[in-house]
Amino acid sequence: MKKTIWFIRHAESLSNAGFPTDTPHAIGLSEKGLAQAVALGAQWRTVPDLIVVSRYSRTSYTAAPLCKRHPQAPVITLPLHELTFLAPARYVGTTEDLRREPARQYWERCDPDYCDGEGAESFREFCARIDQSLAALRQRAEQRIVVVCHGYVIKAILWRQMNPEAPVTAEYMRAFFDFHLRCVVPNIQVYPFEDEAGAPLSMLTPFQIEVGAE
Repeated sequence: MKKTIWFIRHAESLSNAGFPTDTPHAIGLSEKGLAQAVALGAQWRTVPDLIVVSRYSRTSYTAAPLCKRHPQAPVITLPLHELTFLAPARYVGTTEDLRREPARQYWERCDPDYCDGEGAESFREFCARIDQSLAALRQRAEQRIVVVCHGYVIKAILWRQMNPEAPVTAEYMRAFFDFHLRCVVPNIQVYPFEDEAGAPLSMLTPFQIEVGAE
């Protein structure tokens, strides 16, 4: 029997909207993001068997209206949080624009084992936890799984489907970053996948949740 897994990027965060933040994990939603979360809950047509969030609070805030509408669906946390390639100390009082230069340096270095500092992770570690989380999702018995996660996470899932056996090397990292620059994943964009035992994941047509479209 086929299951469906919907990966959804969280609603617009304060960081996405250009506001300064203090930590990568405790970033709230902007006013627009709160409206997007409400729209997601109101427009979702399939009754979920399971709702999955990451440990970063913006996914829980995004999923809250959907969880309220479907209280029968259990909610679990998997390590599908955003790629934290910069040390969290770099986030204190900064905006995305202010972090752009250290981010550029990180990707220019293109070392899958490099760690920027305490609380950061290497690209190899990121890829490993995404692969492990995907495997865990595929092993679940639930047939309709909604996953609220992050932009880099969705891109990593898409890239892995295109390169299922590729080792995580500098070349893989560089090619992923090129893909990242080309692949736009808007807030509350939905990426559905069909999962059948013994077969690769099969992506269906992505769609966007639109505020005011109820």
